[in-house]
Amino acid sequence: MFKLKLDSKKALEAAVILARHSPRRMISRKRLLALLYMANRECLKRSGRPIVGGRVVAMKYGPIHGDVYNLLIGDKERAEGTAEWSEHFHNDGFYVVLHDEPAISTLSRFEIETLKNVLEAYEDEDDWDVARHTHAFLEYKIAYRPNQSRTIPFEQILNAVGLSRRRESILRDLKEKEEIDDLFAGAEKKGRSKN
Repeated sequence: MFKLKLDSKKALEAAVILARHSPRRMISRKRLLALLYMANRECLKRSGRPIVGGRVVAMKYGPIHGDVYNLLIGDKERAEGTAEWSEHFHNDGFYVVLHDEPAISTLSRFEIETLKNVLEAYEDEDDWDVARHTHAFLEYKIAYRPNQSRTIPFEQILNAVGLSRRRESILRDLKEKEEIDDLFAGAEKKGRSKN
């Protein structure tokens, strides 16, 4: 099973886009996670690349990005980037509130448009209905078991969005991208420690 790392900067920026267009810059966790999953899936389907990556989990209310959920609840042990997340968001019950907007610098125009299109498509539906839409996805139907949290393999999502024929090349490209990102992150960390 291919394990795709979460891009915490893109996750933060994607959440900003979703919260920015919500009333009072406040969005329920359920809605944010469902919309993010739908946008991520659509981006993968159209480009062969997800927006945020990370572990996807089949839960009672639909598929969610488990790593993003850990950011939402501030789980420092399980999520990288919780400090940066809390600079921009805080929780108010089951809602996530955007209190300081960072610059959007890591999302592509295509990714931003995909997020906005998903937002528009579901703007008139309540949170529960938005979450229910994700129950129709094949990968969720295969993975979900009542009263269990189960990881949805990335390969299963690729198959479900019709990319099974391109699966090997997509996995190879994503692995190479992660290796390059790790290389730059290591160099950046080294540069900061010298200063």
